[in-house]
Amino acid sequence: MTGAESQMRRITGARLLACADETVVDDAVVVIDGELVAWAGPARDLPPDLARQPAEVTDVAGSTVMPGLIDAHMHISFGEPQTEEELYIYTPTAYRAVRAAANAEKVLLAGVTSACDPGGPTGVAAAVRDAVDAGLIQGPRMSAAGRQITTQQGIGDTLPRWIDIQESSFGALVRNPDELIAEIRDEVKDGVDLIKIAGSGPGTTEYGAFRLEELELAVNEAHRLDRPVAMHARSRQSVADAAAAGIDWIMHASYMDPATLEAVIEAGTPLLPAMTLLVNSLEAGTMPAAVKGAIQRELDAAVSILAKAYEQGATLIAGSESGFAMTPYGEWHTREMELFVSHLGMSDMRAILGMTRDAAVAAPRHTPMIGTIAPGKYADLLIVDGRPDTDVRMLGDRRRIKAVIKGGAEVVPWRPVELPTDRMPFEKARPYVAELYERDRR
Repeated sequence: MTGAESQMRRITGARLLACADETVVDDAVVVIDGELVAWAGPARDLPPDLARQPAEVTDVAGSTVMPGLIDAHMHISFGEPQTEEELYIYTPTAYRAVRAAANAEKVLLAGVTSACDPGGPTGVAAAVRDAVDAGLIQGPRMSAAGRQITTQQGIGDTLPRWIDIQESSFGALVRNPDELIAEIRDEVKDGVDLIKIAGSGPGTTEYGAFRLEELELAVNEAHRLDRPVAMHARSRQSVADAAAAGIDWIMHASYMDPATLEAVIEAGTPLLPAMTLLVNSLEAGTMPAAVKGAIQRELDAAVSILAKAYEQGATLIAGSESGFAMTPYGEWHTREMELFVSHLGMSDMRAILGMTRDAAVAAPRHTPMIGTIAPGKYADLLIVDGRPDTDVRMLGDRRRIKAVIKGGAEVVPWRPVELPTDRMPFEKARPYVAELYERDRR
């Protein structure tokens, strides 16, 4: 049953986290009309006309109602690859699309009702987006980039130079400003929701993949065509240039220094750390010592500067980077919030805002309609057994998620789903991340 077919519904007895701010309402009512929220607030303030209307009433006493989560960095087309070559070359597009359609349901059932795929091969993410919108498959509301636009020094072109970058790759190599403009125009023609720039290479601490004037050209053209621009930027220079060029949000920012952070805050540019992949890779324990050391150094640098970013008022948004071997779909979407608390010093409630209200900016297809519970917005809700605002870790326990509601309708699996007893089956951990770091080290 779709949200549009649902009758009016009242959820009563809830602890409400509307996520417009850190307010908690202990005895709340949420009224759903079709696929939208009609009203939400304290039970004592429920308007009489809504109280009189016929409605299905669900009492959730003892549970918390909050917005559906927004995973602002998830690669639905990657498919947990075993090697970089598998990701770039070997997997046929048709199989990628079928696999991604199946994985989209895993993501939704984990409580992620909206997501951004910031770059992947051959239009798969946009196809999943459109299939979800058409009701052909179940999945989160998707915002999709095309291939990540890269130079020879970017994350999108890391294979040896004698292997031409393939159409099946997640990277689109541009060699001059004309090619940069043409790629943006092609991707907009293909129907992307955002442009993704691969602004640095794997493990790079200093230089960027593009010059500042090239980034300014890209941002100007994308914004002219009404598309935001996100950028992968681990190195200091790439972060500084992203802020100066007007990039809409920055992913990683691991090696920025205090002066660069000051520029990012002055520009008002949100940061999306995506530390989950680093932490999961370290915990897997399957990598050579040199690779593990490189990942640990990046994590240490990221935690140091991003904790300062939070203290100084930067906007931090949560994305899991699900789609890699170390971040399988449906299992680790919420860990970034946990790391915000344990590594960056956030409160649990503030971390939740980083995956609801603040993350909406990174899902541009639906930004005005998601992220908070308010009249006129999509009724994308989670009903949680407990108080995640006091311990955000419970959002990673599927047994705590009593219901996922998307567009006013409760999500029911279309195929048998076995709940994981432990979120990370590390026997799945494969050498993709190690391969990237080892290649960069060489």
